[in-house]
Amino acid sequence: MWLGADKKEFEAFLDSASVYWRKNLGSTASPRYLVVEVFHQDIRVAMRNLAVANAIRRIVPAQLVVVTGVEAMWHEALWTEFDVTLVERIAAAYGASEVIDLYRLVEGPARAGIPHLPSVQLFGRRLVPGAPISEETLDEFVSATYCRVTKRPRAPENPTTDPRYRHRAALARVISSYYDALLGGGPAVALVTSHVDYDHWGLAVDSARRAGVPVVHTQQTGCLKAYALYPETDTGEHTFRGELTHQLGEFFARRVWPRRAEVRRNAELVAWRSKVNLGRPSWWRGGASASVDITNSAERARLRTHFAARLGFDPARPIVAVFNHAVSDAPGTNHQSFPTLADWFEETARFASSATEVQWLFQDHPSQFRYDSTGFFESVARRHERHRHMVFQTSKELSKNGLWSVVDLGVTVRGSVSNELPAYGIPVIQAGWSEWSECGLSTVVHDPETYWKALDASISALLNGEELISAEQVERARLWLWFYRSATDLFTPQVPHWEVWPADYLLRTVRTAFRHIESDADPLFEAVERMWTRREPVLTRMDLPVTGGDR
Repeated sequence: MWLGADKKEFEAFLDSASVYWRKNLGSTASPRYLVVEVFHQDIRVAMRNLAVANAIRRIVPAQLVVVTGVEAMWHEALWTEFDVTLVERIAAAYGASEVIDLYRLVEGPARAGIPHLPSVQLFGRRLVPGAPISEETLDEFVSATYCRVTKRPRAPENPTTDPRYRHRAALARVISSYYDALLGGGPAVALVTSHVDYDHWGLAVDSARRAGVPVVHTQQTGCLKAYALYPETDTGEHTFRGELTHQLGEFFARRVWPRRAEVRRNAELVAWRSKVNLGRPSWWRGGASASVDITNSAERARLRTHFAARLGFDPARPIVAVFNHAVSDAPGTNHQSFPTLADWFEETARFASSATEVQWLFQDHPSQFRYDSTGFFESVARRHERHRHMVFQTSKELSKNGLWSVVDLGVTVRGSVSNELPAYGIPVIQAGWSEWSECGLSTVVHDPETYWKALDASISALLNGEELISAEQVERARLWLWFYRSATDLFTPQVPHWEVWPADYLLRTVRTAFRHIESDADPLFEAVERMWTRREPVLTRMDLPVTGGDR
């Protein structure tokens, strides 16, 4: 775990956490247990998982089992340091009965070609695995993980020729069999995880779903945010994120949209604040480069002339902006119109090369350096450098003021711009699903044929001066921003806002909460209990009862 905190501050934090949870949970002899992963190096991620897990344990008495560990390829791709010993100490302070170093268990068998552990035991009991993962699903996880840890847009055409791919496949098989035993062969209450993709996270989610174990997915933004999928609401037809898309769409329609008049003023405030807020979604940018000060069409027109000239564009002609996604970021994690994120971007650029009646701005993802080692964006740009109506640039080359002033139509897969742009009256086409894609903010397409038709129709409408976004879509987008940033962002002293950093400040803040703020005043417990007992797909700051199906 990456911490970088003063040793005395860290020790004081552990002592306070240990006392707090011992008093709030007590001891339990229950044979049931709740599984929490701590595979991320950032302590803020661990805090979110452990806080939610312990809130559930107040409802359902259970022991706490923490799964952790680090593997060489993951370490090389992402982490600066990862100390399992620190994870063990933090887990103990939060009341864990068992801390399992996953990679210490599975790496030996994987290298020896053994597909599963000979025996899995917990608390002195042998765990019997549930039904195994399908080969197709296993291959999807292996491919996605390979892309992520090698930072490549696609898996190799012949995976057997790459020893790294073979290693990932061997690891995934053993990891999946272990999770099948841990989550499918015992009295597991829930899985709490910070991620739902790739091998050590996603395979746990897959095992839990097949075993009928609830999955709670915490988020790395804001204060405390979490989504949940329960066996009774899981159709099994989609990925975790796909199921969530449907359920959030329904929740928005029944619990949020009917309240639009009631929360309109707050939604307008959140829409304004989101222009300068680093918390996601905000195209991963904060500060001056994320600021949008445009308040009316006249101001937008003046800025448009300036920024269009900088790009070499004619401000009088329509401009379509294509927002490249992080190319190795969980490909296939939700429904996509194209086989890979790279296919979508390349095919869109090819389409744009002959669509000369409009101008095209291709923006790379601000954090692409964390996801691509191949120069994918640059290679596509080079293929089209002769086309003067197409401009490729990194996102930091243009401020949000500039970007928002020139874009007439946004095109993306599942990126956050698909809810940001509509909030400011700019239409968006999504070539894939996102959390909000069933909330009526954008034009969502499901396959390439529909995608090309939507692009053609939108370009024709732009050329004819037609409006591509309705007033209702703008209101829905602003309401979604309120829902995401306010209604589902739980303020609890146990989990300070993501921006509370460095580590000494964070630990001192949480230690103060553990020592001096009474637990019956902490909204964490009430909110988690509401989500858990009502089987709601999202943690909410306030009660949002059903008011009707007006959509």
